Amino acid sequence: MTDRKALLVGSLPFGNEEEAMGFTLEKLGQALFSLPDGEIGEITDEYPKGKRAAWVMTAIDICSADTENWQVIKEKGRITEGFPADYDDVQKLKPKRPVSEMHKYLNFGYLDYFKASYPIFQRLREDHNRLDLKFQVGVPTGLGITISMMQPLDAMRYVDTFNKRIAYEVNEILKIAPDVLIQLELPAELKLAYTLPNFMMSLALRSINGLVKKIDPSAQLGIHICLGDLNNVALTQAKTLDKMVKFSNLMVKNWSPHHRLHYVHYPLAEAATPPPTDKAYYQPLRNIRLPKNVRFIAGFVHEDNIPEANEKILQTIEAIRGTQVDIACSCGLGRRSNQTAKRLIEEMKRLAINSL
Repeated sequence: MTDRKALLVGSLPFGNEEEAMGFTLEKLGQALFSLPDGEIGEITDEYPKGKRAAWVMTAIDICSADTENWQVIKEKGRITEGFPADYDDVQKLKPKRPVSEMHKYLNFGYLDYFKASYPIFQRLREDHNRLDLKFQVGVPTGLGITISMMQPLDAMRYVDTFNKRIAYEVNEILKIAPDVLIQLELPAELKLAYTLPNFMMSLALRSINGLVKKIDPSAQLGIHICLGDLNNVALTQAKTLDKMVKFSNLMVKNWSPHHRLHYVHYPLAEAATPPPTDKAYYQPLRNIRLPKNVRFIAGFVHEDNIPEANEKILQTIEAIRGTQVDIACSCGLGRRSNQTAKRLIEEMKRLAINSL
């Protein structure tokens, strides 16, 4: 047995949530400290991998269907799996309600998804004698949605009201089940951090801090720093890890003292592009500052790396960090094929359980 753990970031390409949870729990077992439901949802002609697999696109679809409160000002460009063809093809909406009222007319579905999946999780957890296992719920920040679906000025103005709705759904989940780990997912914030000069990087934290303050302090929170992954294309290209480290250090420094931070996940592969094997690329990880009880999760496991390359990267990171680290892929696997996802889960099992 090893203390090295594996994190499943979120989405998985299975037929339904029960299949996703059952397979990953069977394969990764004791290596998991939390389990997502796979974020699949209803499979339709428009979304053959499930409506939830499109992440914020699902939230945008919910809003665009609400013509009483939203006006579509730019139609979306679609490919066969329901995703926009690229980041410029995301649908754009204009709100019909003022900032002070809009949270009353929002519903992103996270609470409904939880209510459908949590009983299945409880049964599987009991079947596998893993009563310590937490149910993992991933949510974006308000900025993660608004920046995708609105013009820039509206996007910034409506961040807080979106955060109010996200926090409401999270807090309702916590009332039902305290054994839940909430994962905050930050592609918009990381993109902003890489775009801004260092002295302005604190602006990228506003949506994170605003959401965390609205979440009940009983929550256990994890952070998925995200490079973005639309059709296996990254939103942010991280030529170096320096800014990512500065961003996470600043986030931790300004973290709410009333909320427990469980882990920080670093994405080290840019969607379809595998992570570098050059040791110099990972040197900035030496400068990460985390409280003693916060797990560092290295998201490097990639389908285009042979096992020896994954081992080399893991050994490099652990040598730089000076300690054993947890492992993950760079992002959710919902954009991969079922076969590829299963192979990656098997590889995570090998890396987590085998002593290198």
